Amino acid sequence: MEESGVNPTSPGVSPVQLNDCLEDLLKFILQSSINGTLGFNLGLSPDFCSGLLNHDDHNAEHVNHPFPSSNDFSEGVPSHPLYKKFASALQQCIISGSFFSSSENVPELLFEDESLQDMKIQWNELISQKGSELLHMLNSIKFELHVQEPYFSQLKDGMKTVEGRCAVGNYNRIQSGDLVFFNKCLMLEVQDVRHYSSFLEMLEAETLKVVLPGVLTFEEGVKIYRNFYTEEKEQSNGVLAISVDRPASQPYAVLSDVIMANFNKNQLANEVITRIIGHCQWLNVHIVQPHGAVFEIRNSQGYGARWSADGTKFIGFLEPYMVNGHLKKWRH
Repeated sequence: MEESGVNPTSPGVSPVQLNDCLEDLLKFILQSSINGTLGFNLGLSPDFCSGLLNHDDHNAEHVNHPFPSSNDFSEGVPSHPLYKKFASALQQCIISGSFFSSSENVPELLFEDESLQDMKIQWNELISQKGSELLHMLNSIKFELHVQEPYFSQLKDGMKTVEGRCAVGNYNRIQSGDLVFFNKCLMLEVQDVRHYSSFLEMLEAETLKVVLPGVLTFEEGVKIYRNFYTEEKEQSNGVLAISVDRPASQPYAVLSDVIMANFNKNQLANEVITRIIGHCQWLNVHIVQPHGAVFEIRNSQGYGARWSADGTKFIGFLEPYMVNGHLKKWRH
């Protein structure tokens, strides 16, 4: 059934834009991981996923977030809910085809270790592959539909396999083989489209079990559709029964692969910080514009990291001092 507040006159049509669905995809992944309904292990704890979804800064303070808010390591603490900022960072990765852009403030120390260099190559290959796969999926989608609960979950779980709509607008263009994007996160393939004169006729022919699971009588089923379509509209246009099935490959599964790799990337950044701290030869608190008072550490090679003086904001990595460094965009 149509999402509350959405005009059911006609479905959305292709192309599906990445920036228009990425937040919904990410939210679906995180919430499904919390509920244990994702179908695979995302590798993130329920508390962590809840922290990303939490709209309250205060309630999310206890969650330890091991990743920068975007591809820029120097932005500091982002606003809540964190999943929106994370979605923006994922979009940058997918569009660029790389975890590490030229604008990132990451020191060469990150890649001096051969094993770290190999990991960087593997992750960039993964983001390029999975990003292309996700974009190809989105480009293959023909229509977008919105359904409310409990019907969306029933579609996802395979309990509901027929979606009933009035035969108006672009609904009449839907045909067997089309891919339909439900609620910007679930992709289903149309198996068949059957025409009926009324919702009652459709329910009697298709059965309540596959159209409206849990509804006990035809009268109750017709009443549900009446919330979205007038009797006059139903009689003048007729009704469509859109039979759907769930493909094995899903956009949210592909994005999950990117998410898991993205957290591995940020564990790499944490490893670099740990190495710098473990081999610290110099530390100081001093004034640096435009940040003001900062706490800074460096190892014997001159690589380092910088935080705000109170330690609440990570400002960025540092490179060794060099002659005419400012002219060469040296990270000082």
